[in-house]
Amino acid sequence: MNPVRKTCSLLLVVVAGIGHLAATEPAEAWVETIQSPQYVALYVEDVDRSVVWYRTVFGLRPLGGSAADDGSWRIENLGNKQLLVEIIRDGRAKQVDRALGFRKVGFHVPDVEKVAERVAQATGERPSIVEFEELRQRILQIRDPDGNVIQLMSPLHEK
Repeated sequence: MNPVRKTCSLLLVVVAGIGHLAATEPAEAWVETIQSPQYVALYVEDVDRSVVWYRTVFGLRPLGGSAADDGSWRIENLGNKQLLVEIIRDGRAKQVDRALGFRKVGFHVPDVEKVAERVAQATGERPSIVEFEELRQRILQIRDPDGNVIQLMSPLHEK
């Protein structure tokens, strides 16, 4: 199965699961509104490499960090008005089989087309954009230096 079709199939399974969940959940959501800034924390192998990547991709600025005196862990915080990212390297995590990173995290952006153009200019490779009529979304995915998937979504406009 080609990667786009596989992604579409997986997304449709997730959407079907969300539809089922919505039918069984109470009428009132626990969290009514999510406001900026959004926040994500992830485990990485190389803090400096990830700091450069997240600063470049999302235009984040350093917000400070901390580290163990013995070098066993280090945290760097980055952010802007929309997004806070906590980058963590923790040598102790491997002792308890804690995997690196997250499976995937998604953010809504005004226009994934502009993102794809910027990625192409910076890397020489333009990421694919997949349109999902059912969700009224255009989606592109990029990977950070540790292979974590960043999914960016914007509205699918009427043609």
